[in-house]
Amino acid sequence: MPAKLATAVLALLLTPFLPPAGANTIDLPQYGFEIDALDAAPGSATIQALIMFLPVNDGFAANVNVNIQPYKGSMKEYAALSRGQFEEMKWKILSEENKGENEWTIEYAATTKSGDLHFYGRALHKGDHVYLVTATAKESEWAFLQAKLRKHVDSLKLK
Repeated sequence: MPAKLATAVLALLLTPFLPPAGANTIDLPQYGFEIDALDAAPGSATIQALIMFLPVNDGFAANVNVNIQPYKGSMKEYAALSRGQFEEMKWKILSEENKGENEWTIEYAATTKSGDLHFYGRALHKGDHVYLVTATAKESEWAFLQAKLRKHVDSLKLK
């Protein structure tokens, strides 16, 4: 009896310090695992919250990534700043669209150390942050992969 009582008291003492079940857990059943998310809440620095890779093909792994960037301006200002950066880097904007006040999509191409790449990005503005989800693939694979990559980029929902 004393052992059971001690266990019960210990459980009561520790409970306030334990996170609720499932809190901050990323569940990826298609991969057969879940993992606790890092405790890196959006703040004053850019966070790369997630990156997912497809298998490597021709020396490059197409991917989708989510970055959370501190940004207090409007989405219109963010898009203008981004366009300026693309121009500076000599990246070619293929298309872009404003979707309301807080969403902007852009498709662009660039020649990098990894080769000729094709990008599709979607920026969502909430509070003092922009959530930028970007798909990247080699230009030679874009036609084959674009539907899958766009679907995942477009699936991002803010809570």
